[in-house]
Amino acid sequence: MHKINIACFSILFFLFSCGTRAQTENKTIYTEKSSAAQGSISFNTHKTDCISLPFGYSDLSKRTTSDAVLPVLQDENKLKELNALKFETPIRKDWVSLPEEYDVFLPFRENVNEKNNRIAMASDFLCYGDQSLYFMAVYNTVRYAQPFIEKIYLISTRDNTPVDMKRIYLHHEGEMGFARYTLFNIDKNYIISLQDYEFTEDPFTVKPLQQYQILPSGKWARYYEHDGIYKDEEEQGIVKNHHKEGKWIEFKSNSSIDLQKYPEFTDPYTYLEAEYKNGLPAGTWKFYKLLQNYNEKTGKPLINTRKKGKLIYTETYRDGILEKQEFQ
Repeated sequence: MHKINIACFSILFFLFSCGTRAQTENKTIYTEKSSAAQGSISFNTHKTDCISLPFGYSDLSKRTTSDAVLPVLQDENKLKELNALKFETPIRKDWVSLPEEYDVFLPFRENVNEKNNRIAMASDFLCYGDQSLYFMAVYNTVRYAQPFIEKIYLISTRDNTPVDMKRIYLHHEGEMGFARYTLFNIDKNYIISLQDYEFTEDPFTVKPLQQYQILPSGKWARYYEHDGIYKDEEEQGIVKNHHKEGKWIEFKSNSSIDLQKYPEFTDPYTYLEAEYKNGLPAGTWKFYKLLQNYNEKTGKPLINTRKKGKLIYTETYRDGILEKQEFQ
């Protein structure tokens, strides 16, 4: 594991972080493929290769300080456990569109030598009823002499066909000591917990723990431990049967916005009026410019000043699938 230098940082952190948390929850991110491309992936179905649960990093909710996180990030045994998933099946870079890239020359960039790209599917997987969940790793092969796993995606399938996917692991190191990590844990009930950490000029930030569940359809959905009214700094609405239901208000970074086309945006955050049915996007989502004031000393937003601005675009969903996006 590479050493984390948190002594000095760059204002480029803001630029790095803006585009990496797009409002892509439950959106379809698989690209249309020819039969030949689809046939290039052969998912392992041998039950003997199903891994046992729990799997991942335990006690994520308790790791809220840098002193508690650093030993875990530097745990060589845990890294060996991830590599032991046997990422042996190479994946063509055009098989799937990934929802984010960073400031390093990673795979999926034309100016990276094709031979240096390394994306692979693990032979070990999760058996989940009529579904199977597969791990796909993206290796950083260009910035450092020794390639390492930078991202892991968990792909849900039905009838040996991909349905949905989400990044569950991240080891990203930027310039001037900037670093981002995502750690995951999958419990015995297949509830997937994700915890984001950022080493910035603060110098350390812990994002709220988020949990997910794979629905019978194979789609990912946010999971909440308690039903009823839910509210935090990023979202508010009603939770029913552990999932979002009905109207929700969400304040999130949104990389779907072209900042050159919409120069009135000083940052990529939006005020979103969303609707859910059984945990999946439904109906028409309305994305507005988020109006908010900032603390003059820290530059951080003042949560109590947030309000809805100009309508920028809408999205229409059916059964959790994005059907149409219209800009105003």
